[in-house]
Amino acid sequence: MALVGYRLGHRTLNVQPSEPAAPSPATVASSEGTLVDERPVIVDAEWEPGIEVLNRLSGTITWAAAGPATLYDIEAGNVVYSVDEVRVVAMPGTVPAFRDIGPGVSGADVAQLQQFLKSEGYPISDAEGTWRGSTTTAYRQWRVDNLLPVANSAALGEILFLPDLPISTTTTEDLLVGGLVSDGQALFVALDSAPALSLYLPADSPFQIEPGAMVEIDFAGVPVTATASDRQLQVEGGARRIDVNIAESAAPCDPWCTKVPPRGVSSWAATVVVKGPASGVIVPVGALRSGPDGAPVVVTADGSTKEVKVVLQVGGQAIVTGIDAGETLILPTGATP
Repeated sequence: MALVGYRLGHRTLNVQPSEPAAPSPATVASSEGTLVDERPVIVDAEWEPGIEVLNRLSGTITWAAAGPATLYDIEAGNVVYSVDEVRVVAMPGTVPAFRDIGPGVSGADVAQLQQFLKSEGYPISDAEGTWRGSTTTAYRQWRVDNLLPVANSAALGEILFLPDLPISTTTTEDLLVGGLVSDGQALFVALDSAPALSLYLPADSPFQIEPGAMVEIDFAGVPVTATASDRQLQVEGGARRIDVNIAESAAPCDPWCTKVPPRGVSSWAATVVVKGPASGVIVPVGALRSGPDGAPVVVTADGSTKEVKVVLQVGGQAIVTGIDAGETLILPTGATP
């Protein structure tokens, strides 16, 4: 009996442990979605000055439609300022005011006044550029209707003929109520229809901005969509300047233009789309492997290898073709989802 017990104990001590089960491979499921590579940038905005609008009166400014150094849109028929209580009215015309006009006077300046009165609905039978009776009647009635002092003619300085009304302007420092002005002094400077926009990339920036790339600009809470142009210049220090154009679908210049100071360069936060957007099947970049010919492949849950094409990679994710959304993929050893 002692011998049997010894042998049983000996057998028990020599039992071998079982092999541990192999760990299951890490997997991830592909999904449907959209990727876009957006980068923060700064967009500079600056109004480009045009022609100066000259005053033709002398005296004290007794009223002004806008303060000094501000943006102001001049429209046909606007009273823009007063000098010694003489009100100055803007009218369309390419020939600037240069003389008194009234009964019997002929010329392009008279025709400009007549065309304005006709556009306002006042009947003029002789609008060929000579001031006759119907012009006097229409001009007199127009002044009455607009609460202007009654007059049968227009003295030099009372009318401000400007091309392409309405126009955006910035007022000069001289347009100050109580200030003295003289004949020929600039009180307004015409501006382009919208500020010029550009963004800058540092010389060591690793990414490119292709022409047509979308740029979303935040003008103090007013979002504006623009696109990068094909005008890309190298500037001082090796930085790249890219001109930006407002998209056709963007809102009109008002109200975002009013956020841009009339003088100098102002800077605004923006984002630019460097790549994409693209929609399709999304997989982690870590799920991609190299096939025998170097093309990217994935391994599905059943062990099958499928070749895929990378459409867009943003960070650790990629849009691919060649597999369906929802497929389970086996990650390479050491890869993370």
